[in-house]
Amino acid sequence: MTKTAEAPPDPVPAAARPFDARRVATIVVGVALVLALAAACWFGIGWARAAFFTDGPRAAAREAALDGARQTALNMTTTNLADVPGTTATQRSSMAGALLDSATKNQPRIEAEMVSAAVNTTSKVVGSALTELDSELDRAAALVVLRVTETRKDQPPASYRYTWSLNMVKVGDIWKAEQVASLENPVPLGADAAPASPAAPPANQGTPPANQAPQPAVPGNPPAAPKPGS
Repeated sequence: MTKTAEAPPDPVPAAARPFDARRVATIVVGVALVLALAAACWFGIGWARAAFFTDGPRAAAREAALDGARQTALNMTTTNLADVPGTTATQRSSMAGALLDSATKNQPRIEAEMVSAAVNTTSKVVGSALTELDSELDRAAALVVLRVTETRKDQPPASYRYTWSLNMVKVGDIWKAEQVASLENPVPLGADAAPASPAAPPANQGTPPANQAPQPAVPGNPPAAPKPGS
């Protein structure tokens, strides 16, 4: 007897087939890539926002304010007897507000005192730190430590450490001082002495040596900080 051929079984629909390992792995990898891309976009936007809208501008403002404080301190502790009007003009260029008004009003007296003192001074910043910053109001405060060298005719140079506190305000694009205060009396320095970094003033202040020129400073400040060359 002849055997009849059996019909092949109906194929299983694709929808009914179980997921194989490769398809599962492909889906998992795809989901992971999507999540990674989303995370990168989120953190990238956050970093850009911080860099361009908060941290970046604030860091730039801090550096600009500190640079302004350093330059102000240098200008106010430098005296060139060969150009007294130029010296006082440079000092006033670093002032603002009532400080500038006082320096302008007292300019003739200040220049006369410089000539009378007959002391050339040069200075170098040896330490500085920004202690306050209000970038919205364009105001800052800084400590600046300087090595100031005084030169008199027929005498060897003498160096001193000055420690100043400066309140700064931004005028246009330039940071200027609206208040300056001396935190300690000038400290004599030897030829090889290294001035200290900004620090709190000592508890007991001694009087300056008899042969020391008065400490440069700005009009309107406390007596501890007289005008350069006064």
